[in-house]
Amino acid sequence: MMIAVLFVQEATSPLTGVSSFWELVGYAQGFEYPIGLILLVGLYFIVRAYVRAFFQWRNHRVLSGLDPSTLTRVTLSDAIKQAPQDNPYRQASEKMLQSGPGQVPLDYVLQYIDLSHERYRETDRFISAAVYIVLSLGLLGTLLGIFRLFVDAGRHEVTELVGLGIAVVSTLLALVVRLILWPANLFVQVWMRKRFHALKEWCTVLAIALASKSPGQDGMAPERAADQLVRTEESA
Repeated sequence: MMIAVLFVQEATSPLTGVSSFWELVGYAQGFEYPIGLILLVGLYFIVRAYVRAFFQWRNHRVLSGLDPSTLTRVTLSDAIKQAPQDNPYRQASEKMLQSGPGQVPLDYVLQYIDLSHERYRETDRFISAAVYIVLSLGLLGTLLGIFRLFVDAGRHEVTELVGLGIAVVSTLLALVVRLILWPANLFVQVWMRKRFHALKEWCTVLAIALASKSPGQDGMAPERAADQLVRTEESA
């Protein structure tokens, strides 16, 4: 008896005989448009972040591969010329060399690095908002579909199950969009967090080296630079 009931429900379900993905999407009854728009906008921000990271961090090993504790102002200046113009290691090194001998503005350089990292954090906020909105749309579709299901109760079986199609497909699309946007954003955020943390450590060790090679000069003492290194590791 139960098998017969399930067979009848499958035969009268609006999802029966779906032959393509686009036909399945059509059962969302309009919810597919805002969900699709959010997917496109989210992919735009994520792709832009990946493209920025690729061009910004290309050939970064020209400087990151050097031991900062052995660098001097002369050797650092020569190494900077081999790095791309927009490379974070080059930009941070140039900021440190703008001061006079013995004057290492580490705090200023670390703030500059945080500002550069902030551009990727903005992408994280955009994607988090997009995921929140798309999940809200999926929930709204679920509630509207259930409401439609109760309103159409007692009428023709096919129209009765249209609400079920809205509830299921809108929720399905929202979850699919979340599973696309969230991992892609998480990967780029973790990747950039590691890169910028390594850059801060590199700059701190470099500041210690430059300060120790200029005794008696005004600027950051090695003890203060070491203190900054500890704070940098604790904040990571």
